[in-house]
Amino acid sequence: MRGGLGRCPACGRGRILRGYISPIAACAACGEDLAPYQTADLGPYLVSFAIGLTFTPLAVAIALNPAIVDWIIWPLIAAALALAALLLPRAKGAAIGLLWALDIRA
Repeated sequence: MRGGLGRCPACGRGRILRGYISPIAACAACGEDLAPYQTADLGPYLVSFAIGLTFTPLAVAIALNPAIVDWIIWPLIAAALALAALLLPRAKGAAIGLLWALDIRA
């Protein structure tokens, strides 16, 4: 949970991301070494998977009833894309926290 909130998985006080999704090497608050926990593309993969689950039913709805596209579907697509921008750093932090909790080092 701490990683998903962008906090150090060890102490819960220090930040684990610098900028948007760049992980830091060590916690500024407790000194926990976070460099061995490399998530690579796990965070973006999880977000892409979640957005894909959202867009698949929308694509079917568009194919079955094109009249609803303008009023319902496009605002939902815009909201999902905005949500993706918010989910990416949280997914990256959660992936680092999971690797830390399971002690899986690169």
